[in-house]
Amino acid sequence: MNEMALVDKLIKKYKTNNPFELCDALDYIVLQVPLTGVRGFYQYYKSNNLVYINLDLPDQVKKFVCAHEIGHALMHRNTNTIYLDTRTFLKTSVYERQANQFAINLLYPHDADFDEYRDCTISQTAKCLNVSEELLEYRLHEIKNWMQGQ
Repeated sequence: MNEMALVDKLIKKYKTNNPFELCDALDYIVLQVPLTGVRGFYQYYKSNNLVYINLDLPDQVKKFVCAHEIGHALMHRNTNTIYLDTRTFLKTSVYERQANQFAINLLYPHDADFDEYRDCTISQTAKCLNVSEELLEYRLHEIKNWMQGQ
C-alpha cells in the first residue's frame, strides 16, 4: 500500500489527521524526551510501538516528526533503520523518503490546506510549514494528480 492510500485509510477509520490523536487511537506510546542530534525515532519493543520526539522542537515540527514516525511504524516496523544507518552500507534514504511522504500526506490531506499560501512561492510555503521544498512539491503534485482524477 502506498503512502497516500495508507493515509486515506487511517483518516477514514479514525476521523483525524492529527498524528498525536492517531498515536492514541493506535495505542502507540509517545515520549517527548531530550534527544541529541535527532528530531525523533520509532522503536518497536516488547510488543509496544514507541515514538520518541525531541522535546525541544517547536510544536509544528513535533507534529511532523510524530507523523513521520507513524509512517515508519506502519510501513517499516520490522526494519531497524538506526541499525542499518549506523552499522551497514545499506541506504536508508528510501525509508526516510517514504516516511516523509506519509507525514506530509497525513498533515495536509486536502488542497484547501494550502489556501493561505496561494500567493507564496514554493520556498516561502516550505519555510512556513517547516518542510523541504522537494517534499512540498511532491505533495502539491499528488494533489494535482488527485484533482485531475476527479
